[in-house]
Amino acid sequence: MAQKFGWQPDDSGAQEILDDASAPVYALTDARIINRLSQPSWSARKQPIVLFDALRALHPGWVRRAQGIGDCVSWGYELACTLVAAVDIFVKREPWQWLGEFATEPIYGGARVEALGKRSGGWADGAYGAAAAKFVTQWGALHRIDYSLSTGDESHNLTTYSKDKAKDWGNFGCGGKQDGGALDKVAKSQPVENAYKITTFEQAMLAIESGYPIAVCSSQGLGKRDSDGFAPPIRKAWHHCMCFAGVRYDKPGLLVSNSWGNSWGASGRVPGVEWDSVKKCSAWVDHKTAGHMLARGDSYALTGVDGLKSRKIDWSGGWQIHGR
Repeated sequence: MAQKFGWQPDDSGAQEILDDASAPVYALTDARIINRLSQPSWSARKQPIVLFDALRALHPGWVRRAQGIGDCVSWGYELACTLVAAVDIFVKREPWQWLGEFATEPIYGGARVEALGKRSGGWADGAYGAAAAKFVTQWGALHRIDYSLSTGDESHNLTTYSKDKAKDWGNFGCGGKQDGGALDKVAKSQPVENAYKITTFEQAMLAIESGYPIAVCSSQGLGKRDSDGFAPPIRKAWHHCMCFAGVRYDKPGLLVSNSWGNSWGASGRVPGVEWDSVKKCSAWVDHKTAGHMLARGDSYALTGVDGLKSRKIDWSGGWQIHGR
């Protein structure tokens, strides 16, 4: 699979978003916020937690597609939105209709234009995580369905990924040149509640235990999976956004999922992952590598309608949740 990237870090821009009181994007530094998450009990846990289990139950035909331009940030955030919706619906039995995965093109355009207050994002590829986090929380996420009947714009049919549409919307913003804000209004009907900046392995582990995936942006490259499903760090830089969607305890690490289609293959042992669709795009990374990726400072956990709180989920007993 051709390696396409697209993460363009902007530390000052990210800080402006974190400092903006109107944007539900937060730094996870306040002890009161950190304490909303339960404390880990590594010694008591044995089986990995994989958020894809909820997606498999709701969308058994799901497969990971491949980005066509440098729009990886939108792919990382799309998957995080898809997973947090699946967990909310399946675990909490929320009375929402499952409409499938989310679309990348609106997130890409929104992160480059609307979230930054620009009229045009330009034609060079790339975006950064905080901007995507701002768009999906302050505007919203759109499913990969046809919105053209409600907006009157044929380009708003999002049923199939289009690299050309991603390129176009990356310049003109969510909905394209002739949109006039119509698709933004639709997006605002289904926003992500909050995004929390995650900078350590421990924070990431706690977020995933409560069902919150993390869109992770870093320059860390990864190699082929070893015999235990781990992809080792490599020297080649990947200026890339992916998604952390699982945690394991026997050899502490996080499950990372890519946006290059069948980039890792379905063969080999990947503890906690039985679904070939996930094996093909995912690998475990050890806690040191995961911590290094998160320490770069542009990774965010996405929450559903309830915001960030401890959710004691019985991940091995039929997806029951306690203490709502």
